Amino acid sequence: MKVLMFSGGVDSTYLAWKLLTEKSDPEGVHLHYVSIRNNCENIWKHEDVATKKIVEYFRKQKLKFEFSTSIFEFFGFPCPGFDSDLLLVVAQKVCMNVYGHKISVLLGWTPHDIQRPEIMDRSERHVSQNIWHSLVQSMANRDRVNDELSFPLIDWNITKDIMIKEMPKELLDLTWSCRFGVDSPCGHCHSCNERKSIGIQ
Repeated sequence: MKVLMFSGGVDSTYLAWKLLTEKSDPEGVHLHYVSIRNNCENIWKHEDVATKKIVEYFRKQKLKFEFSTSIFEFFGFPCPGFDSDLLLVVAQKVCMNVYGHKISVLLGWTPHDIQRPEIMDRSERHVSQNIWHSLVQSMANRDRVNDELSFPLIDWNITKDIMIKEMPKELLDLTWSCRFGVDSPCGHCHSCNERKSIGIQ
């Protein structure tokens, strides 16, 4: 079983689409969306809508997968921290409740993501991997869970422009990127700046 932490953005949607349409992959796929709600960013309002529409699209395409969601509210806190830390905690709970001989957790990070200074620093210190390793060790079913995180888009060297070219336009149109939840590129968040750099509004 492959557990993909799914957000409704271009990256995780492309990865979900590839996993679900890859006929040579016999493993099951479980998509899990975490709605991280806070006052700092409004992206969750749009992600809530995007994930529902994308899941409906996949189901209309008769693609087989499992889907679940969870909600975390951090209103009143000025610094919600890195989403990925919370995603890993939630991923542990999901892995404890899905079936599969070997369960792997996939994150939709891209080659561009790991070039961002704050992500590069965390990567060099193996922060996410260390968190995940500890979480797996506390699981009763740890013998069935891969304690190495998987980053397929990085392994495949898939960049945003490749995703946009390959993904069906009707699916791409359902995704959301802006961290601040505005209806056009905000010019400030890394997601909008990356889209702008490759000519996508």
